[in-house]
Amino acid sequence: MFHSALSVILGYAAMVAIVIVGTMLSVRFVLGKSFAEMKKTGSGMGAGPVTRPYLIANLVVSAFAALVGGMVTGHLASEVPLYHGLALAVFMALMSLVSIRQAGNSQPRWYQVLLATVMPAIAVAGALI
Repeated sequence: MFHSALSVILGYAAMVAIVIVGTMLSVRFVLGKSFAEMKKTGSGMGAGPVTRPYLIANLVVSAFAALVGGMVTGHLASEVPLYHGLALAVFMALMSLVSIRQAGNSQPRWYQVLLATVMPAIAVAGALI
């Protein structure tokens, strides 16, 4: 049981690390700002208007992170990677709902729906690889 929970936690941690680095790179190269500028002005990061290219870059980063997180979870799972991938996907969906609630209307609904539905599915696929 502990090993199963640990595989999901470490898969999620891998995703978080990739998203943090990917977000910083997206801010820098897509928006042309430093991460410190974004935090100071409050634009992006759920606190203001964001551009479509930035959202698309975030979706690409999130998809990559979900795939790697699923792969980490599936690899670390002692058995039945599918079930562990599904556990990660459920956790991701729940965390997405929390994020949607916090972001409110600062992000487009299509973006929020993709994060809450497609990314967990990609994580399951990653667990099966």
